[in-house]
Amino acid sequence: MKEMNKTELKKMEDNVLEFKNKLEKFHLDINSENPMQIILKGNLYIEYALRERLKKHLKNPEILECDKLAFNQLAKLVFSLGLLPLDIFETVMEVNHIRNSYSHNLKYNFNEEEYRKLENTFSPDFKNIYLSFLRTHKYPINTLIKLQTAIFTIWQLIINRYNVIENFNENM
Repeated sequence: MKEMNKTELKKMEDNVLEFKNKLEKFHLDINSENPMQIILKGNLYIEYALRERLKKHLKNPEILECDKLAFNQLAKLVFSLGLLPLDIFETVMEVNHIRNSYSHNLKYNFNEEEYRKLENTFSPDFKNIYLSFLRTHKYPINTLIKLQTAIFTIWQLIINRYNVIENFNENM
């Protein structure tokens, strides 16, 4: 493994600070007693992270007009290109399905049964990461905390975990 120079260390420090700021804003935005706000804001964060991941891997992203892609198109494109592992695809799509339920059904109510449908999409690897985040919460853990943690886990995996792995591989 090569040693890092001052410029590379500074860049890494800047990246850590940027992630810390994103993390604080994310928590402020989804820290709510209202599941609709958690879902709508969380889905926006996930969509933005998917869009940024796609743009990062395209030579000419302006040709594709990534900002005009619908969520379903965007997610299918990102996952079909292998930019993220397939084991979180179904979970990402289920969060968007819940978001659409809120957007198109005035009487939609997110509850424990709806949460279980989301949880049933968790792959074993995703569930392990999710549970490690969930263990950091104080009891009692209710459906809203589980929902916030699931959305945080998805977002964190998209913007952080896979970026760290890619950056590590590039520096080897």
